[in-house]
Amino acid sequence: MRNAEPEELGTLPKNLQEWTSGFIELPGTKNVLSSSAFDPTGCFVAEDKGSIVGCVAVTNLPRKNWLVIRYLAAKRPQSRVYAVEKLLSRALQYVETKKPEFLRATTPSMQPYVDVYKSFAFKPIRRDFRITWDLTKTPESPTKQVEVREVTEKTAPEIAKVLVESIRPYWDWRTEEQGGEDAVGQKFQEGIKKGERWLSGSVGKEVVGLTGLIPDYYKTGDARFRGTFVVPKHRGRGYGLTMMSQASSWAKKLGQDKMTVYTFSYLESLAPGALLYIKSGGKIESEYLQMQRA
Repeated sequence: MRNAEPEELGTLPKNLQEWTSGFIELPGTKNVLSSSAFDPTGCFVAEDKGSIVGCVAVTNLPRKNWLVIRYLAAKRPQSRVYAVEKLLSRALQYVETKKPEFLRATTPSMQPYVDVYKSFAFKPIRRDFRITWDLTKTPESPTKQVEVREVTEKTAPEIAKVLVESIRPYWDWRTEEQGGEDAVGQKFQEGIKKGERWLSGSVGKEVVGLTGLIPDYYKTGDARFRGTFVVPKHRGRGYGLTMMSQASSWAKKLGQDKMTVYTFSYLESLAPGALLYIKSGGKIESEYLQMQRA
């Protein structure tokens, strides 16, 4: 059990993808491990006969002194439960030195990881889903009349305010993790500058919802879907499905054959966003748990 060396961080995403049968994806993991916010002193690996066979990382949330334990995984984990336990124990020792205000963990919903977390007093608080759409098979559906416009760098500041409103109250927990509503709005505007594509949907002069994607994120024709969000006072009127239909049509025009989104849900039932995505033809591809110490 030791710290990961800087040169080893480049190979960990592929290892994690293989060890978890794709539950932990390559692009997102690369982004986290190469981020300026990532501190390699919080990343630990397990070795067997000179080869890395497991890892875990303590990562920073945008909100100061808020941490997430992630990437707890091992090669053939059922035969290495002890190593998985030692990795988590080492990560928690590191956490204690940071004295965080907040700590949670995220893990694929698979054993032995869930039980190992539970043995360290973690309890599930939410589910996360990876949902995908095969756009070659997504039928066009009749929708309510909504006027759509692409968000530009010029209109992004105003639309950012709509986004902040549209994610309430379901995503309040994430807004808090991101550092507050101003930080969420700022990140939205930065995303536009970096190539995220967003549509706003209006009825009359009022914006009722938003939808966005990153074309060719995973590979050519394979988009990262950023989600569909409806302003609270306009919910329950079918605008969510309308914006999903607009998103699918737009993605196809941009040459995309597939979209993938990560979204949360409650432990006992589907959150509105997850339900909307399934209704619009999305399929749950994998499930994860957010966990917190009791």
